[in-house]
Amino acid sequence: MTRAVSVVLPSLERRELLEANLPPLLAELERRAAGDEVLVVDDTGRDALAAWLGARFHGVRCVARAENGGFARALRSGVEAASHELCFSLNTDVRVRPGFLAPLLGCLEDPGVFAAVPRVLLDGDEERVESATELRWSEGQAGFAQPALAPGGAALLPRDEPFPVAFGVGGTLLFRRADFLDAGGFDPLFEPFYWEDIDLCWRAWRAGRTTLLHPASVVEHHHRGTIRGLASEAAVLAAIEKNRWLFQWKHLDGELLEEHLAGLLRETLDAWMEDRRDALVALALAFEQLDEALARRAEQPPPVAGFLELLARSTPRADRGGA
Repeated sequence: MTRAVSVVLPSLERRELLEANLPPLLAELERRAAGDEVLVVDDTGRDALAAWLGARFHGVRCVARAENGGFARALRSGVEAASHELCFSLNTDVRVRPGFLAPLLGCLEDPGVFAAVPRVLLDGDEERVESATELRWSEGQAGFAQPALAPGGAALLPRDEPFPVAFGVGGTLLFRRADFLDAGGFDPLFEPFYWEDIDLCWRAWRAGRTTLLHPASVVEHHHRGTIRGLASEAAVLAAIEKNRWLFQWKHLDGELLEEHLAGLLRETLDAWMEDRRDALVALALAFEQLDEALARRAEQPPPVAGFLELLARSTPRADRGGA
């Protein structure tokens, strides 16, 4: 029997995106005839979408938040209001293709799979796959990469079977409602944005549960830079770098943490000597949350394997075969 899904779309009133991308989603869910639902979470804080959605998209539920809280809080509001066990988070600038849900549902038949993500094509380009993600370790620093966005990178990915990725991009992710809520959703440590989806999936990897990309599930990300329309480029980059530091302080272990702290000192001195004020600002912002990051670190259960071992397990490779 086909399982019903709650599709949750956090929105900041970008009506042109909803007008462009809700119709193909609703058409696909109608074709499935599985009792799926669509929830648009109005994160404007002023109930700007309910009447408009009701007039144009019959059957779409609107969850209006009392105040703007950002993507992470809006998604949690939608998941809490969802009727079904399975939830698919969807950015409003993502357009689904027919049949996108079935392969992901197959992945979640395995209780060891925490989440599943489609093949996310940047601007619909078959050769630019955003969702093939990995974490990398170099010179005492962890960072993330999307190697399939590089020329020829998509050819290195498995073509037919699901395969592991370090994390699923938060705006195109299928997960169990209970798993998401039991994990506390996205960690507020990473507010206002970026790295929260990496952290969520990495917590699952630490617990021995995987995130998979299924190539047969396809969506298109027609990037519209929602966050960059609300914050300056400098503020966005500072948030990304700040949260990269916080992720490391939360998750690195053993000798890697020692190596990281030595690299942290080098990075700070280099940024100061080279007058890279943006790097120093990001680091200062991270240090303001150091106590919070260490508290989160202490709350976590021990991982099933060390950071480097989990990194290897979560790295997509064409020669790994299926899941």
